[in-house]
Amino acid sequence: MKKIENIDYLYIGITLAIGLAEGAHLAALFSGWSFVQCSELFLGAAALGLLCGGAAGLFCLAGKVRRGEKILRPGPPHRVEAVLWAVVAVLFASQLAFVWLEGASYRQGDILAETVGSFLASDGIYQVNPLTGNPYTEGLPLRIQILCLPTLYGSLCRLTGLSPWTMVGQAAPAAVLLFCYGALILLGRSLFPDNPSSGVSAGRKRACFMAAAALLLWVESSAPGTEGFGLLYCGAGGLSIRNCVLMPWLFSLCIRKKWFLTPLCILAEACIAWTFYGLGACVAVAAGMALAGMISSRGIPAAERKVQNDSSAS
Repeated sequence: MKKIENIDYLYIGITLAIGLAEGAHLAALFSGWSFVQCSELFLGAAALGLLCGGAAGLFCLAGKVRRGEKILRPGPPHRVEAVLWAVVAVLFASQLAFVWLEGASYRQGDILAETVGSFLASDGIYQVNPLTGNPYTEGLPLRIQILCLPTLYGSLCRLTGLSPWTMVGQAAPAAVLLFCYGALILLGRSLFPDNPSSGVSAGRKRACFMAAAALLLWVESSAPGTEGFGLLYCGAGGLSIRNCVLMPWLFSLCIRKKWFLTPLCILAEACIAWTFYGLGACVAVAAGMALAGMISSRGIPAAERKVQNDSSAS
């Protein structure tokens, strides 16, 4: 794969949005801005970035049309592949309905929603303890204070008019579930690239992978501490976003050797998840994948390695 996939741009945008929210959050945290000022800074920067990204996308599309490049469309899937994708669609729809209708019941008294509510009510960053309703008597650890999800969700509440409970309990988990499936699709494409010499089509392998992953999410939903449980019950949290969105995308980037994008995953995790003071799982995965790639490349003859590089770039 010479170029990054189109869907990669979605995850680049997600990580950049997290970065913008972090910047606005830190500006308010250390300068004493009100939350309204903080959210206006984030929403303004996000709107500008969205306009610039859309303009760049239209410019690239116009360039392809001007050069006469064909926009490839996949052919009709095989019957087995179509059945598998139908299973994936049913599983995704059932999980989305569960998240919207039932998942929020587990979130009663959720500290993230309470924190978002305290930001909106006090018009400040960590001015009121959401558990007591009184001003903080002891400061929070700095590592917790700099996490930006409360600012991100609070800004979206101001933009959409949704309540903190609806945003944290329903809207955000539904979006994270969708982003999870998109990241898994990218991972499936990376694990099973198109190979005409293979006996089984790559599309069927990807469909099997997605069906197995979607089913596994349901199976894990009954086991607290697993990715499936976190995604279906606590999808708005930083750990769920890291485990179910950033991690699959990161694995995909490492397999495709798109190393220049891996820092986005590492920095996004540092902004949303309280693990190892920001140097958490994404750093370990990227380092491990890089080491594994170096070891495997040493065992491949130079001529064969050149053929593999040429085929991956085509």
